[in-house]
Amino acid sequence: MSENPLTLDNKTFFLSENLSNNVANVANVAKPEDGDFLGPDLGDAIIANDEAMQNALAAIDKALVECAGNPGALATQDFNEAVRFVRETSPEDWARVRCRIKKEKPTGIRLDDIDSATRPPSEEGGPDSVAAELIALALDRGELFHDEQSDGKFIAVLVEGVEQVFQIGTKGFIEWLSYAYYTSTKSGDSPGMSASEAAIKQASFALSGIAMHEGEKKPVHLRAAPHRDGFVIFLGDDRWQVVDVQPTGWRVLQNSPVKFWKPSSMQALPLPHPGGNIEELWQFANIQEADRPLVLTWMLEAFRPDTPFPVLALNGLQGACKSSTHSRIRQLIDPNKVNLRAPPKATEDIYISAGVNWVSSFENISHLSAQQQDALCTLATGGGFAARTLYTNAEETIIEVKRPVIINSITVVVTAQDLTDRVINVELKQIDYREESEINAAWEDSKPRIFGALLDLLVKTLAGLPKVKLTRPPRMADFTRLGEAMMRAQGHDPGTFDALFKANRQESVARAMESSPVAVAVREMVDAHKGQSAIVFHGTMKKLLDALAGHRHDSDGWPRSPRGLGDALKRQSPALAALGINIETSNQVQRIGSDRGLSVTIRKAGNIGNIVSKVFHPEKHCTPMLSGFNEGEI
Repeated sequence: MSENPLTLDNKTFFLSENLSNNVANVANVAKPEDGDFLGPDLGDAIIANDEAMQNALAAIDKALVECAGNPGALATQDFNEAVRFVRETSPEDWARVRCRIKKEKPTGIRLDDIDSATRPPSEEGGPDSVAAELIALALDRGELFHDEQSDGKFIAVLVEGVEQVFQIGTKGFIEWLSYAYYTSTKSGDSPGMSASEAAIKQASFALSGIAMHEGEKKPVHLRAAPHRDGFVIFLGDDRWQVVDVQPTGWRVLQNSPVKFWKPSSMQALPLPHPGGNIEELWQFANIQEADRPLVLTWMLEAFRPDTPFPVLALNGLQGACKSSTHSRIRQLIDPNKVNLRAPPKATEDIYISAGVNWVSSFENISHLSAQQQDALCTLATGGGFAARTLYTNAEETIIEVKRPVIINSITVVVTAQDLTDRVINVELKQIDYREESEINAAWEDSKPRIFGALLDLLVKTLAGLPKVKLTRPPRMADFTRLGEAMMRAQGHDPGTFDALFKANRQESVARAMESSPVAVAVREMVDAHKGQSAIVFHGTMKKLLDALAGHRHDSDGWPRSPRGLGDALKRQSPALAALGINIETSNQVQRIGSDRGLSVTIRKAGNIGNIVSKVFHPEKHCTPMLSGFNEGEI
């Protein structure tokens, strides 16, 4: 057994290594001769230390008992010194004490404040000092600014010579700042240091304030941005490349003329190859020939952030490749880690998803509530969502966005007339099954060529867009102009796209109307009218409710009162008018025969049967516009 010398008062003593390091065995030391001096009594030191710990724990207990009625007990000098002693002396006791403090402190007292006030000298370099280093590091390596339209605060940094933009507080920002701190504290063969979550959070708060109050206002974009006479598309790859698309052509740039930021879920668009053929897309997307111009125009419109977006709704039975077609369309516009999202459970889910996705994408939708349809309508045309900021009563969190929207479902789920005016319904047909692995391999090989062909089409469309004038523009006038320019660039006659889009809109209106039992009943009443007069019905709202009872097929959604009928007719009037059925109501009570109430008149215009036939079967009245692959080749 080795021995360690101990010299005190010019006398040398020897203690075994085991005994000097194991206080539990101090009693095994041989009893000294009388008059010999072995130095300080270790047992007394242990007792004194135990007594100091007991006193510290007692002071903490006392403060925790008093803090319920006197929160200031947790800020006294005695409490702070007691906690500081426990932290420095016994990590095990400190863990127990901290858990008790967290559990028993009043809600107005922050645990972080207690940690800061009781930090012992041995823990210098805690969150406060590390946060200061992080702030200095960010200010030295990056440029802080805030978006001129949103509430976002950003930092632009150079990474291997390429400018990258991070939104402060997001995953990408935290990863960059953590790694920057690690590399800045690394020296020689010694590894760098890691910053704690508390320090990063503290630094993020300060950097957000600096970006807001000292940084410039600069627009920050997500996937596409207007630039000169065209647009810039962010590829989202590791090199942060962009494609500049102008009416004269497109080119890939290493440095973007506008600022983009990259959410953690964003995936890269393929690097475009010139010379592709857009017809190759239809080998992988199951879109019928007559609907292809509508889908192509929607895809081009998705790169124009300064115009309203229509909603693309794919529907069809199982085996129609809805999900794969949906996913591949998105991969050419805004690929994501999860291209197809589950149906939203609440309205705010739609806005939250749109905050970090350029394309809002939902699949397998079986039902959309009225509020969700309103949200999709707002999203497509531009608007916002506001909610109380978490843990506050006087602040709102606002998400203001405008996004392209694509959904898929088995049946038509868009029923609200306001959204119906903005939707493109595309019916997908069932096709023969093919090996998914084979299709995916061919798709990955074709994607760069198809994306290049899509950009070529966008260039030609932008070049011809100034020449397009609409005599009677529909509600989605910007979309119609773009489609007209695209089809003229492909060699089609003026007005071709306008007619195609109007036919699709009529079909959408009619399908949405079928979901309303009142609209269906009114249409049946008009169809059954045999008189020569254009007036099908004139009377009170109550009388009409009774008259429509004979055409009632569904109890769900059927109005229970004349007032409810009036509300239903008001909602369905645009759809009925598109079918040649005009509803006129009065705002004043009138007497009509023996009845008294609000009057309503139903008139028919032209041959309703022919109008309905054209609406439900537009393919019989529209010649296919594009050549492409046969259905068996899809």
